[in-house]
Amino acid sequence: MAGFVPVLTTPELGPGEMREVHAHGRDLLLVNVGQTYYALDARCPDDGTNLAREGRLTGTVLLCPRDDSAFEVRTGERLAPAGRPPLGRYAIRVEENTIAVGPRLS
Repeated sequence: MAGFVPVLTTPELGPGEMREVHAHGRDLLLVNVGQTYYALDARCPDDGTNLAREGRLTGTVLLCPRDDSAFEVRTGERLAPAGRPPLGRYAIRVEENTIAVGPRLS
């Protein structure tokens, strides 16, 4: 898995769960939505809130409690408020129950 950093095993992150991990020199948020894994920047781009600790996941939407930002975890797209930066998104690979984070996608 060149360029990919192992961060967790699949049993460590159940469906609907999220966890902060460290890879590529960054704090990232790893999310399991229906057995599909997503890696995003762990901090809200507006106010730096640690979304792994304070964010709330509702389906595929991640909510920041401090500024009411909403992000689509599958794409990193900001849903609200409009016109503000999205969350950075990172490649994911799962091999033999190991979840690994790769380079930034967006």
